[in-house]
Formats: sequence, C-alpha cells, structure tokens
Amino acid sequence: MPKDEAYQQAEQKIAEALKTGATELDLRTMKLTELPESIGQLKQLRKLDIGHDWKKDDKDKNQLTALPDSLGQLTQLTSLDLSDNQLTALPDSLAQAQLTQLTELNLSNNQLTALPDSLGQLTQLTKLDLSENQLTALPDSLGQLTQLTNLDLSSNQLTTLPDSLGQLTQLQTLDINSNLLKYLPESLGNLEKMNLLSVYDTEIKVLPESFANFSELEGLLIGNLDGETFGELPKVITHFHNLKMLDAPHCKLSFIPDWIGSLNKLNNINLSNNSLIDLPLPLAQLEHLEKLNLNDNPLNPALQSAYKQGLDAVKAYLRSLEQNAEPLYEAKLVLVGEGNVGKTTLLKALKSEKGEGAPKKDERTTHGVEIDIHGLKLPHPEKDGVEIQLNAWDFGGQDVYRVTHQFFFSR
Repeated sequence: MPKDEAYQQAEQKIAEALKTGATELDLRTMKLTELPESIGQLKQLRKLDIGHDWKKDDKDKNQLTALPDSLGQLTQLTSLDLSDNQLTALPDSLAQAQLTQLTELNLSNNQLTALPDSLGQLTQLTKLDLSENQLTALPDSLGQLTQLTNLDLSSNQLTTLPDSLGQLTQLQTLDINSNLLKYLPESLGNLEKMNLLSVYDTEIKVLPESFANFSELEGLLIGNLDGETFGELPKVITHFHNLKMLDAPHCKLSFIPDWIGSLNKLNNINLSNNSLIDLPLPLAQLEHLEKLNLNDNPLNPALQSAYKQGLDAVKAYLRSLEQNAEPLYEAKLVLVGEGNVGKTTLLKALKSEKGEGAPKKDERTTHGVEIDIHGLKLPHPEKDGVEIQLNAWDFGGQDVYRVTHQFFFSR
C-alpha cells in the first residue's frame, strides 16, 4: 500500500542521515502518522526528535499512534523526544536493554494510560517527562532508574505513587502537579537531594514528616485551585533551610506562622488567593526577600495600604508593630465644612495663638488646603511627658474644593 507524502519525506530524511552519518535527526512537525521502520538503520544516531516544534503551527504536528520495533536498535541514542503525539502505549523494544545510553526521554502530551515494566531497564536515564498523559498508575520498576535527576509526572490521573520512587536518590526535581493524589509515600523522604518539589493542584493536605530530610530544597509549590487543600503551612517546611521560593496560592490560609522568619534564604513568596488578614512580624526579618504576592487576600486596611506601596512598605509596617518599636504619636486633623464658618479661626483658637482666638471680620478666606504640620500638640492622656502631634489640614469650604476632600481621608 503506498505511503503518504509525510512518510516518504521521513524516509528521505532517514536515508540522508544514513548517508552522511548524522548523529542527530529532526522529524518534528511533518504530519507523520507512522514512523518508517528504516529508522532502525541509524545505528550512529544520538539524538532523535519526533515531537512538536512549538514555533510552528499545530496543524503540522505529528500524530504517531504507535512506534516501530526497530526504534529499539538505536543503541547509541542518548536523547529521544516523542512529545505531543497520540501514543497510547510503548513497545517493549523501546525500553529493552539495547538503549543503554539513553539519558533523556520525553513522552509528554500523549495518550498513555500505562507504562511497561521494561521502562525500568533504561537505567542511564537522568530526565524523564511523562506529563500530560492519562496515566492512572506507575510501575514499581521506575525505582530502578536510580540516575534520574528530573521526573515530571504532572497532568495525569495518578491516585498513588509507588514506594519504589524512594530509591531515586539522585532526584532533584519532582513535578506531580495536577493529579488525583491524596497523599505522598514516606519513602520520598529518602530523596535528600531534592531541589524543587511541585505538588500544586492535587488533593494532598499534608506533607510527610520524612520530608524533613529535604535540607537542599530551594523551591516548593503547593495549593489547589478548586478542591480541598492544606489550610495551613505544613510545619515540616521549617526544615527547609535552603528554601528560596515558597509558592502557596489557593491554600485557604488564614494565617502565616511566625516560623516563616527562620527561613532566611527566602526571596520569593506567593500567598495569593488565600484568606490572610495579617502577616507575622518575623516576615520583616527576611533580608533576601525580593518578591511577595498577597493579591486576592482580605488584608486589613493598613496592611493593604502598605502592600500597594511595595515590599519595603510592608516590611516597615510589620516592624512598626513590633513591641520594641518606637511609637509614633502623630495624627491628621482635618477641618472641613462650609465656607466662612470659622474653620481657620477655630484652628487658631486650638493652637492658643495670642490674640487669635476671636473671629475677625477681615479673616482671610482659605483657598484649597493649608497644611500646618507642627501646628497643634496635645499631652498624651496616659503617658507623662509625651505629646501627640496633630498635623492640621484646613480645607477651603468653597464648592469648587469640596470634590477634592475625599482624596485626603483614609481609614
């Protein structure tokens, strides 16, 4: 049966690569529905890309539903990209012992529902991407991939993870976003080199106590956009002394514990879409903090005002609440009302300016607003020797100025 044009073009590329002894072959975005068996002739090939070129139109991407057994003959292959196809299963030949050099395997964005046990034979793998498939379970044999440093399991239908993943002691990045997981195995605590852990958009409510071993963890992403979630920050986070990024949106947090101030390497905190009203005072001690996201929280008015001004203002606000902070006894005294009713005269009387207490026929009318920063000082009602400074804002009462009054009030 004659093959389509895309198949013939792929055969031509394979023949050319065989002729030139090429070590890399790019078969992306060719509208392939079948991969030629002749691919197995490229014994010298080290990199094969049959995925999708995201710079090009989706209508041209490959649509492979199966792979030829000859693919297992590429014994020198170190990188294989099969992403963004329509694969529903993997042939055992792909994972047979011949592919002993394979270090990177990308199977993301396919239709895989299960993985063969033989996948565990690819013992040189350092990067494995299984994201955006339909996996409901993982084989225990994945625990044999002891060289893995990056494992992406996001956007599947996983309900559990095998305990054998605790054998992946070289793992540094684990992404299990967007799954149906409700808990994580304690065995993952063996992964002491973990650098980035992402469990966002799962049903996980607690982190295992064994995660206290994650002393090298720099990035943690938690939270659930739609379902039940943590409700409070897991206390095991206190052991993450190298943590730089804490991403915890949609966690239904109503408070942040004081111990966050002990994570002194934090430089990026995302607490958006929670139920926070206040922040703990120790947060102001985070010297390396550069980014703080508090969007979509019911912050108290003072904190909200500081947040709008930026991180430095938030830290200053928190420091002002510390018990040993120097109190600032200062307030704003605003005088508003109709024109020519004696607001300016009243202020002068309050200030006890000599001879200024009585109304004058020739009192100058106030235009706009006159601000007297040091005009009025009163003794503190409870603290001897302490004065309260009232900064007087004397507004003109003419109609044209009244619309501006609202801009000078605050809660």
